[in-house]
Amino acid sequence: MWLFGFIIIVLIGIIIYLIYRLHLEKTYYEYKSSKLDTLQETYDQDVGKLSASVKSLNKTAYTNTVTGMGNLDYFLMEAPRYIERYPRNHFNLIAFSIGNMPKINQLYGPAEGDSVLIYAGQIFRQLSLTSSVLAHVQSNMFALLLWDTPETDIPQILASITDKLSCYSENFIVTAKFGVYNVSDNSQPLTDMLSCASLAQKQVKEGVGSNYVVFTEKMSKSFAENKKMCDEMEGALESHTFIMYLQPMIDLHTYHITSAEALVRWEHPEKGLLSPYAFLPLFESTQLMLKLDYYMWEEACKTLRHWTDNKLDPLPVTLNISPVHLTSSTFIDTLSELTAKYKIDRQMLVLELPERGLVNTNTDVLTHIKELHDAGFALCIDNFGSFHTPLNLLKDLPFSCVKLDRNFLTQNSSSEEGLTILRYLIAMAKELDLIVITEGVETLDQANFLTEIGCDTAQGYFFSKPINLRDFDQLNKKLRRSGYHPNEYYPTFKDMDKGVDIMEQMLH
Repeated sequence: MWLFGFIIIVLIGIIIYLIYRLHLEKTYYEYKSSKLDTLQETYDQDVGKLSASVKSLNKTAYTNTVTGMGNLDYFLMEAPRYIERYPRNHFNLIAFSIGNMPKINQLYGPAEGDSVLIYAGQIFRQLSLTSSVLAHVQSNMFALLLWDTPETDIPQILASITDKLSCYSENFIVTAKFGVYNVSDNSQPLTDMLSCASLAQKQVKEGVGSNYVVFTEKMSKSFAENKKMCDEMEGALESHTFIMYLQPMIDLHTYHITSAEALVRWEHPEKGLLSPYAFLPLFESTQLMLKLDYYMWEEACKTLRHWTDNKLDPLPVTLNISPVHLTSSTFIDTLSELTAKYKIDRQMLVLELPERGLVNTNTDVLTHIKELHDAGFALCIDNFGSFHTPLNLLKDLPFSCVKLDRNFLTQNSSSEEGLTILRYLIAMAKELDLIVITEGVETLDQANFLTEIGCDTAQGYFFSKPINLRDFDQLNKKLRRSGYHPNEYYPTFKDMDKGVDIMEQMLH
């Protein structure tokens, strides 16, 4: 009997133990389930935040910051979708820009120029063209892809846009330039279509005839030649047939070389040595210009490294910076990486910023210019005098030198009024502790005159044309051995005629 009771007790104990274990398992799984629910909730929140971030980044990446419209990347992504969706439709691509935008920016400021672009974008949106893709592809260019629109209706559409633009302001008239490309082959790359429309637009003469031009067969041949040259450029970069030439900058008080400007030449296998005028205008309308810029920057760094390694005193090398770089900070990182790679002093690279790029300054451009200075690069205003640069930029921005445009010297050295402007401009720059460089010096009289009025440095064919690195080194050694020292004279505002109205002379 006692054995039966013992068995009953053991069974009850086992049952109690199993019930306890089940309770523990239930509690454990309830805890796990709670943790999983928390993790799932956190995961859903993170996914939501990431989706919102991706959406925001995509919007930023594909949106023009001025007009809020789709940018070039948006156009290159969106337009081909419709071309593939409607392969049997006939397409027309229109390139449009404000014809007198440079004058608007000069006379009324870049803020007014941006306002005009925003207004133009609103006009396009109000057209209510159902079968179309519209984008703001460049700083002053819009692209419009049309289908199911008769070609006979296009002149009317362009006329409507032109009329609405003319109503923008009572103070000035906004003009328009259009290039029309009738797409004959839908399989053609969209970038080629846009280039054709842009090429047609460039044929429009401001204030002469119609404000639109249709792409023609003659232009097609020109486009084919340009495209061939662009294709050849890719190989030329790899084979290093682009060569850096150096044009000396001469100290007018010692006639020694103080620095050199890096200029590109192309040793074309068929056409021989090409000057930049033969290919730069073409490359500036494509992304190839950026690749060529990076190539030239590295060649300059290699040259500075070559001088240092060969126990030669390195000279500062000036680099031309395309305006497109001023809207992005990535090129600052590129320059910094190159100087670190070749272990050179950043002050040995003088960055020439074109005056036309400073005319259209906005907050981002001004910020990038100051970042360049803070990074240790020397800055110079190139082609000074070719545009109406606000003089306060000389005071507010960290430039160390200005380079007078060659046309500015030519136009102002033939009259007393022009010579007065030159004297006062150089004296003003000296008061601001800026080095003055004058390019386009072609005669001894010009060199002597510039020396007399206090110009520091000159550049031009009178001293030397652009030459290769070997010839440059030989010329530098020759000039260093010479002992020429002209009479030094440094005029200031105190030397000027007190009866002369400076602003009247400069405005004249």
